[in-house]
Amino acid sequence: MDWIDEQVEKIKNNMKMSSLKRVLSIYIVITILVVSAIYILTYMYCESWKLVLYSKYIDNFIYAEPLAGFVSLELQDIRGLALINAIQDYSIILYSVIGIILASNLFYRNRMREPIRLLKEEAANISRNDLSVSCIYESGDEFGEVCKAFESMRLHLINNNENMWSLVEGQRLLNATFAHDIRTPLTVLQGYTDMLMKYYPEGKIGEEKLLNTISLMQEQIIRLGKFTDTMKGLQDIEALQIKPLEKSFSHLEKELQKIIDGLMEKETIKFSIHSNIESLKEGERTGYYDEAVIIEVVNNLISNGCSYAKEKVKIYIEKEQTYLNIYVYDDGKGFSKEELYSALNPYYSSRNDGSGNFGIGLTICKILCEKHGGKIALSNSINEGAIVCASFRII
Repeated sequence: MDWIDEQVEKIKNNMKMSSLKRVLSIYIVITILVVSAIYILTYMYCESWKLVLYSKYIDNFIYAEPLAGFVSLELQDIRGLALINAIQDYSIILYSVIGIILASNLFYRNRMREPIRLLKEEAANISRNDLSVSCIYESGDEFGEVCKAFESMRLHLINNNENMWSLVEGQRLLNATFAHDIRTPLTVLQGYTDMLMKYYPEGKIGEEKLLNTISLMQEQIIRLGKFTDTMKGLQDIEALQIKPLEKSFSHLEKELQKIIDGLMEKETIKFSIHSNIESLKEGERTGYYDEAVIIEVVNNLISNGCSYAKEKVKIYIEKEQTYLNIYVYDDGKGFSKEELYSALNPYYSSRNDGSGNFGIGLTICKILCEKHGGKIALSNSINEGAIVCASFRII
């Protein structure tokens, strides 16, 4: 029995991997053989009944059809003989029709019903934009190929949807980056403008101070223009190109100081910058970095620090081997456990005032730091307050 079961299973597998044309031909051949066999049996059975019928009239009768015309039969036997002849003549047609119906139904049930059901369900799912259901039909026939094509189409649609949502999310992040990153330069400009409007009418600003302030404001305006031009050509923040140039770290420190000077005119918080640049050897005071990217990151960190600081924000610049680390410290409440885990995620915010302080700023910093070969880390001070460290590869 095991051998028979094994052979039957082997035949089933061969049939399953065969084409529909070949399987249909096999069904037709089997149907013809079965119908022929049943018809032959029916014919022989009818002939035996004819023999029984004639034997009533001729003793020791050996049946031969020509003798039928010389035998006088009773009416009921004539009717019986007619019925038997009719069965012999028309049973082949009846068996053929039944065989065709049974063969077509078996063929549909065994080879077509399941794949058609799968394809209809998959088409309905795709029309509902539900791409979570697979269309898998293990067969070597044409339906197997069609199901594979549907499955391939489903996977391509999933991939296209992911790409589309990635583009949408990238564009959303890009728009949020643009809106967020112009905030600090505008705040700096507002600080310088408030200072001029407050002290210039009173004559407390000399011509040299006035020209210097205007020069600083012009630098911020130029920076805004460059930033706008850069963002205009981008479709995704991830497409931003890092362009490191060899510059001294003292130059970067001076640029950050200018930003702080502008913020000090607007904010009531005290700012300070500290660095280990002066303690470095002469050849270690320069590095390859993208000034605009670093300033954007520090701008965001200072903006976040100002939102939470009570009285002061400190910036520490430290060169450590091949990295430039910039720490921004504020004396606020510090990060909660949830913020330490989630603050770098896009659009996360721990505030309910609608300001979106952590909504995008830290995400931008994370992306820019990583593109500059570094990273960003969040921690809390031993005393009180938050510390954010942004590192950038400078070699």
